[in-house]
Amino acid sequence: MAVTLIINPGSSSKKYFLVTDGRVIASFRFERNEQQFEMCREENGLQKICEGISSEQYGTALRQVLDSALRSGTITNLSDITRVGVRIVAPGTYFQAHRVIDEAYLVILRGQEGSAPLHIPPTVREIDQLRLELPEALIVGVSDSAFHTTLPTHARTFAILAEDSSLFDLYRFGYHGLSCTSVVRRLPAWLPATARRVIVCHLGSGMSMTALLDGVSIDTTMGFGPGSGLMMGARTGDIEPGLLLELMRVKNLGLFDAQTYLQTQGGFVGLTGESDFRHLLERYAQGDEMVKAAFLQCVYQFQKTVGSFTVALGGLDAIVLTATAAERSSALRTILLEGLEWLGVTLDQERNEEVVSQDGFITTATATVPVLVLRTDELGELLATTLSFQSQHN
Repeated sequence: MAVTLIINPGSSSKKYFLVTDGRVIASFRFERNEQQFEMCREENGLQKICEGISSEQYGTALRQVLDSALRSGTITNLSDITRVGVRIVAPGTYFQAHRVIDEAYLVILRGQEGSAPLHIPPTVREIDQLRLELPEALIVGVSDSAFHTTLPTHARTFAILAEDSSLFDLYRFGYHGLSCTSVVRRLPAWLPATARRVIVCHLGSGMSMTALLDGVSIDTTMGFGPGSGLMMGARTGDIEPGLLLELMRVKNLGLFDAQTYLQTQGGFVGLTGESDFRHLLERYAQGDEMVKAAFLQCVYQFQKTVGSFTVALGGLDAIVLTATAAERSSALRTILLEGLEWLGVTLDQERNEEVVSQDGFITTATATVPVLVLRTDELGELLATTLSFQSQHN
């Protein structure tokens, strides 16, 4: 039995899928929220089981996945797993392509650890464990920024010395590309061919927005690293350079410490003390002034980006909301979209309440700019890319 293992290591979660013949035979999700850790597993079609775990168990998630799969009979031995696909979030032109992970790949990836401290170090540890546990498996690094290779030069290039951009590979690479790709594949089933100008909003613990023209990325909020752009669960998003330098001075932060600060002490964590949208929305409904102020800032950035991307696209035909927070929370969608009536976004509250963890429009039939909720399918993209490498490898 040939089994493919798909690993999606996020900034606050790890997801594992064992797949054979296009069917998920087991899935595991490990989540970290502040100081709490949880694992949920579903094997052989049995009911999903969730339980609290320790930080040590979170750190050895791969070992637990493999042990559980062996105990349940999902796999008979580790050699059943012949290929592994790992989502890679890392700056650099090198990482804007899907590649087989070998020692040379790991050397380059380790060299970027300081630029994405939430993503790269845990991914490197995951790959190191994979190579020990599954030495015969083909491991594919599936790029999360490949989708954005279409950015035009004026959107991709920063206003720094041109020779520095070239020498040090300093460009806007963009992320959440697998999510965007999965959305673009499904747009023709929902929107007419005349809907050429679309904004895709990926809203989870990480948040980004991408401007699509004819299904192609022409601008995106995340830049060199995944901590830029919108404020997020624990990431500051864009920050003025002078402010960063002053923070480093007054707090005596080194380069790595400063990066960690921006990506773990910013966003909703910095403004409210927590990043879980479920808790934040509860506090918002209860009138928590601190949370209301944080959401006001979030909405301001979101709507300002809608406006700027509408200019970049020369108009707007639709908005797509995707990823966990957007898919599950009608309340969050209401908060973000209220006030955009001038643009042609008229929310249908009944539809909005009905569309939870499913696909569908949440605007009125007469809205000139419809808003569509589409569930992201990063797993599908990871799997398709990994399987294509296996066939090439053979």
